[in-house]
Amino acid sequence: MVATTRRPRPELAQAALHEARRLVAKDGLAGLTARDLAQAVGCSVGTLYNLYPNLDTVRLHLNAELLDRLLQVVREADAAVGQDAGPEARLLAQARAYLGFARSNLNLYLALIDNRPPATDDPVPGWFLEKVAALRRTVEGALSPLFAPGEADALERAATMLWTSVNGLCEAAVSRNLARVTRSDPDLLLEELVRTLVAGLRIRGGG
Repeated sequence: MVATTRRPRPELAQAALHEARRLVAKDGLAGLTARDLAQAVGCSVGTLYNLYPNLDTVRLHLNAELLDRLLQVVREADAAVGQDAGPEARLLAQARAYLGFARSNLNLYLALIDNRPPATDDPVPGWFLEKVAALRRTVEGALSPLFAPGEADALERAATMLWTSVNGLCEAAVSRNLARVTRSDPDLLLEELVRTLVAGLRIRGGG
């Protein structure tokens, strides 16, 4: 093994994230251990913990990268439809892109939505929460024609409801838990979910 501990700290930290991404993509979260990660980077476990205080911090930064990629995919799908398209068309494009991303990055996506409590009681950093909010705001952008200018809170709630519903369906589909409940095509369920929620919002607004 080639020693890499003399590499600049930022470079070594980035290498650790690269190797963490590879390990999780290959074997899921079970494949991310301090020993295996340090060995993949070419440093000691002690050096690894000087870069990141624990594996939860590694996961946090790894998930931040994944959120950036997911946001880009969803925004590109939305842009391809165009802002002149109706809310339903835009939201369907976003949802389909979301499901496609989950399927193409299965283990990384499952790591992103894993809800195990962190090893510490430290709050989730604001910069990470902002990445999550950016995804919600993309949904808000598609839903906004269904709300009046003074309904910002209602718009946020609707976007949160739709996004979490889509995420739940995607999680069930890619984890194969959905197959235990129904034989219906996940893509068809996703389409009907979006159409139903948008129809309800139109009735709410009288549109």
